[in-house]
Amino acid sequence: MRRRIPSAKSTPPHRSSHSFATANSKRTHFDVSTSHKFFRSGFALTDRFPNPAASRQTPVVGILGGVGSGKSSVIRQVTGIQFHIIDADRTGHELLDNPEIQTALRSRFGDDVFKHDGAVDRSQLAKRVFGDSPEHEESRLALNEIIHPAIRRNINTEIDSASRDVDAVILDAALLLEGGWDAKCDWLIFVDTPLAIRQERVRDNRGWSAEELAKREASQWSIEAKKERADFVVDNSGSIDHAAAQMKHVLSSLLSTGSR
Repeated sequence: MRRRIPSAKSTPPHRSSHSFATANSKRTHFDVSTSHKFFRSGFALTDRFPNPAASRQTPVVGILGGVGSGKSSVIRQVTGIQFHIIDADRTGHELLDNPEIQTALRSRFGDDVFKHDGAVDRSQLAKRVFGDSPEHEESRLALNEIIHPAIRRNINTEIDSASRDVDAVILDAALLLEGGWDAKCDWLIFVDTPLAIRQERVRDNRGWSAEELAKREASQWSIEAKKERADFVVDNSGSIDHAAAQMKHVLSSLLSTGSR
């Protein structure tokens, strides 16, 4: 099991500068225009974030964010660093075509969550599991019990088989904390995107209303809880290029603290 970064007392971020946090702060905000202040202070990343790759396999970085935060787009926009990206959400969708998973779903949820051709009807399944009623929560837990073990096995396999030629393994999963997969991560980075932007994105890209977004998020850890759990926060309130530059700076700084 990978070692998590020890928790430390957090200090509220200063939103106007997004500069590096002080040495006793758990979350660190990065901005390429102000990062020099951090290094001039004489405090090195190795003081708090030793590179696990120096003594172990390729480090794993978990990416957190709210629904519609654009975290997947931000990490894929980063250049100059070699990644192996584990897309746990795509894995979950692909597992819905697995005969054993389908048998378990049919046993638990009935034929209503299947289409006429035998494929899982994701929209019908979503109606059963997303919401804040006791029935929704019970159904959600049942779905997780069916599909999460298979996702976990896939994550473990991909991490173990990741090429030594890559600089880091990126774990991109909507339910990273809920599934307990943060235990596999050396560092967690939260992509912070304002609600209004996220609402616009899910409306344009997924056809969701603000109410649907709220319903989906009710089934996850809160935004503040995710941010609190993260080791670093990247501001995605502007352009994706700006967010990607911050992300690259975080990763480059972390990965430069040791060598494989």
